[in-house]
Parts: sequence; C-alpha cells; structure tokens
Amino acid sequence: MTDPITAMVSATADLSALARAASAPPALPESADGAGSGGAFLEALGAALNRIDNHIASASAAAKSFAAGDRDISLSDVMISLEEANLALQTAAAVRDKVAAAYTTIMNMQV
Repeated sequence: MTDPITAMVSATADLSALARAASAPPALPESADGAGSGGAFLEALGAALNRIDNHIASASAAAKSFAAGDRDISLSDVMISLEEANLALQTAAAVRDKVAAAYTTIMNMQV
C-alpha cells in the first residue's frame, strides 16, 4: 500500500527541485546552436512531465489490474495511485496557467 505522506513528501521534493532549477543562475551557452542557458530548465521540465506521465500510467495500470480481478492489488492502492495522478495533473495545469499568465503580463508591458 502506498503511504500518502510519502507521496506528498515526494511531490514536495519534486516541486522544490523545479523551483531550484528555475531560480538557478543561467549557465553560459554550451554550443553555438542556441541550446545553451535554457538547457537545465528544459531538462527539469522534461523530467517533471515524465514523472507526471509515469504517475498517470501506473495509476491506469493499477486500475485496469483491479478491474480485471487481480487480487494482489487492493482498492485503497488503486484509489491512492489515482489520486496521486490527479494531483500531479492538477499541479501541472496550475503551473501551465501561471506560466501563461506571466507570459501575457510580460507581453503587455510597455517598453
């Protein structure tokens, strides 16, 4: 059975890592093709999206196993994994909304 406190600690650690990556000073360009200073942020963003995808995939697999009659998985495990996936998706949507709002604010600034 998945411990809800462990899941929340893991989610908090993931968000803290993203915050540290976003607030880190920009690195010098690594190459002349333009993939320089944003690389660390893009890697952190990609890793976060992969974790969200993994949460959703594992929750879906657990639900399918339970629905198929697998007695090795309990209903509480299925419900917790589905809620973790739901929280991860809601967090990603909230971050997306904040980024879009910040972009809109910056684009509406007068220079």
